[in-house]
Order: sequence, then C-alpha cells, then structure tokens
Amino acid sequence: MNIERFKQTINFQEPILCIQGDVFETPADHIAFAVNYPNSEGQYNNSGTGFAGEVCRHYWPELRNIKFTKGEIRSHTSMGKTFHAMAVHTNEPSGWKDAPELIECCLNKLPVSSVDVIAIVLIGGGIAGKKWQASINNIVGMSRSYKTVVLYVKEQEYYKAIMQIGLAYQGIPLGLLPKTKKYRAELVA
Repeated sequence: MNIERFKQTINFQEPILCIQGDVFETPADHIAFAVNYPNSEGQYNNSGTGFAGEVCRHYWPELRNIKFTKGEIRSHTSMGKTFHAMAVHTNEPSGWKDAPELIECCLNKLPVSSVDVIAIVLIGGGIAGKKWQASINNIVGMSRSYKTVVLYVKEQEYYKAIMQIGLAYQGIPLGLLPKTKKYRAELVA
C-alpha cells in the first residue's frame, strides 16, 4: 500500500503521520517494532509483556528463540502483514542510548520501497523503555529515515502528550513526522 492509498484509507486523519490507534489495525502492509539484543550479561527476552511479546504470541512464535545482534533486522509475514523486528536496544542502564541512530539505520535497511507505508509503534513507550529510560529522541530516529513511516500511538494520553510537546526536528513539527517529501529534500540539500 502506498502513502496516497494509506491517506485515503484512514480518511486523511490529522496529523496524518502520527496516528492515535492500534497498530495491529493499520491498513499498512508493514509493521516495524523494536526487539532487544543481548545485554552485557547476555540476557535478552523478546517474548515478554511488550509489543514484541504481542507479536510473538499472535503472529511470530519463533521470535522468542531469536538471539539478535545490535542493529539486526528480521522480517516475518503473517496474516497479510509483514512484521519487521529491529534490534535497537538492550535491557540495562544506557541500553537505549544508541536507539535513535539504530532505529534510523534499521528502517533504512528494510526491504520496503520509500513510498510504501511502514507502520511503527512508539518505540521506548512500553515497560522496558520506561524502566531503562528510553528517549523521546527515538521519534527523531524514525523521522530521519528516508522511509515513509507512520507512527501509531495506542495510548490516548501518550498521543496527546506527544502532540502537546510539538516535538520539532530541524523545524519540522511532530505532526509532519516521519518525513514528508519536503523534509527529505531538506536532508539532501
């Protein structure tokens, strides 16, 4: 599904590229999410209570057994959606410090056209992100990717908070993130 069809399907909800809703109900064909790679003690778990755990339980049971390396991506198609697991953090102090750059890099490596929509969850907004102090800069990592990424925020209070913050990156408000064609042109210039 390309961006124009996506806009029509969601009835041009504003702001178009940050949507309050359940990513599992997206009309987009691709869903990207974070998984953890082993921490300094070798521990990892992608089948827990977070978004990766939901994907593991309902769409990709083998995900629980995959030991990811930092920056690795793996994809799996189930029930008409392709799920893209991106190893962007560890569960330990400072385990999220590289996440914004890793998110950008992983999104850019996905085998998805830059005009097709990739739905993505608020990476770092879950239990692990709170516990290990994920940063709002994860959204910046999403926005810097040259892919067409649509941020889904399930919790209405998080969505309102994000919209109130009005996060701007190089003068672009969150309502226009992730990238618009104009923003992509600014990065190239």
